[in-house]
Amino acid sequence: MIRPTRAFTPPTDVIELADRIVVLVEIAGVRNQDVSITLLDRHLVISGTREKPQHPNPAFHQVEIGYGEFRIALDIPWIIERDAVSASYDAGFLQVELPRKAARTVPVVDVNAVEEGDN
Repeated sequence: MIRPTRAFTPPTDVIELADRIVVLVEIAGVRNQDVSITLLDRHLVISGTREKPQHPNPAFHQVEIGYGEFRIALDIPWIIERDAVSASYDAGFLQVELPRKAARTVPVVDVNAVEEGDN
């Protein structure tokens, strides 16, 4: 019996560090050009396709590897420094690094009291 191709969810780790979130996705066999990474505000979507190898007259004894389209959607807990986001793909693992945007600081101005008679 052959299973129809359907969407699958690859194993994914989300690691929070002090200054960034690291997303690690196991997608062995997926070509770089078949992966899309989209970041909208704090919502990250990783999607793509893993092509199923074609074999003439196959007789499957075990089928565990997911093929076809995949999609991972994550909400990031803080605002991201968009210009510093990076992604790398090596040995079957996609790693996306999402640095935390530095908090905005509000300047504080000291007010010097003017003593009467200093005018």
